[in-house]
Amino acid sequence: MFFERLGHAPVIPRDDWFDRLARSAARKARTGAKENHGSITRRNAVGLFAGTTAFAILGSWMKPAHALSAMPRAAPDPGCPGTRTFFREGCAKKVPKLAPYKPAVNGCGPQNGFNPVPQAPLYLADFSPACDGHDRGYGTCNRPKDVTDKKFLEDMKSICVGSGTAVTGLFDALLMLQCHRNAEIYYTAVSTIGDDPYKSGQSEGCDCCEECPGDAVKCKGTCCRPGFICSGNGFCCEPCKNGWIPCPQSSGEWARCGFGCCNPATPVCCPTRTPGRTTCCPGKCSGTGCG
Repeated sequence: MFFERLGHAPVIPRDDWFDRLARSAARKARTGAKENHGSITRRNAVGLFAGTTAFAILGSWMKPAHALSAMPRAAPDPGCPGTRTFFREGCAKKVPKLAPYKPAVNGCGPQNGFNPVPQAPLYLADFSPACDGHDRGYGTCNRPKDVTDKKFLEDMKSICVGSGTAVTGLFDALLMLQCHRNAEIYYTAVSTIGDDPYKSGQSEGCDCCEECPGDAVKCKGTCCRPGFICSGNGFCCEPCKNGWIPCPQSSGEWARCGFGCCNPATPVCCPTRTPGRTTCCPGKCSGTGCG
């Protein structure tokens, strides 16, 4: 026992402790009855019964099963059936961050440092609302970049149309044309050089969801060891070492995985006399082995 190893007396189990209490109470009751000429008062009997009953209920409720059931449990994560971890590049499954996360917005231009990008180019229309929507799109987990970029262009063109400039003559038409041209310039910029901002927004808006520890693969409902692969037969198998050659194998030691591994010095997979078996040969194959 753990306490015995520490040099302490073992803890008496709760049920055994209660039995000892009950026996002690019974002995005291018999002793009291003898002292009172073989009788025990009704009041003492009721008190003894009530006290032992209360201890029984309390002892039962405090057992581990009740104590654990009374402990608060974490709410299920609807976005991740496995383990939610901080975002990292290349994680198998990206999931949106939980509330109260909201993507950061700062109008047009980069998030930090000096911002040379005008919010209202040539003072024709204020593109800030469209830029804020673009920031929210980049910071929304798993939203494709091109979807956010195209929505950005549509929003800017809508701002041009609703800018209050009435196209009543050639000059107004030129202003409207220039506004649309500015929108296309902004769109071209984010669609061609916006990869890094998009990745940054995704890293802020996403977590990783690991179905298996260490993001290992899963075969037939079973998590494989980290670094193992799921073979064509649906089993967790250790892959061949770097430079080694996988050979098909349908019987023998490697039949479960469906392949064996050949040393780089013997890189040719040749059949043998045994059906389904292969051998690793340094050169050519004969009909039933190495040539």
